[in-house]
Amino acid sequence: MKSFIATILLMAAMLATANAQFPDHVKVLKVELNQTKTITGDLAEGRFVDLRFGMRGSVNCFTADQKRYFSGHHRLIAFEVPANTKVLVEMTTNSDMSLYGYMIDAKRYDVPPYVENVSKSGCSASVNPKGALERIMMKAGSTKTHVVVAVTGLDENSTGEFTLKVTARP
Repeated sequence: MKSFIATILLMAAMLATANAQFPDHVKVLKVELNQTKTITGDLAEGRFVDLRFGMRGSVNCFTADQKRYFSGHHRLIAFEVPANTKVLVEMTTNSDMSLYGYMIDAKRYDVPPYVENVSKSGCSASVNPKGALERIMMKAGSTKTHVVVAVTGLDENSTGEFTLKVTARP
């Protein structure tokens, strides 16, 4: 009987892993090497996120003094890149917005606020004056990687259009 239960639990775990994916509120992109992917969006498509995750040492996206720059809606975008890929993400807007991103193993689908730790390259953030180009750069390690990017509103802003450009290079 114990063997039967163990087999059922193992099969359930395998099925859950095989069907793992990002949550529905995350926009998943297909990004190809040596090409730029451009998308438009609106913070209204995002949601508010508890910011404590980003101040943990294992994530380290921003400090307590920077929280206001990330306190609005978070519009999450995710994509996969091969090992040893450099990623450049640029965001333009006429609203008060900020940008951050992190890399995790391609077998993981962690999104804020449920991010426990990120790759060795850490979390990268950009906080510039209204209307200025926001830019972050990251580099994948020796394995296939998921990149998660968040466009966020300043001072609890929950609306505003943006354009995001993603470029991946070997």
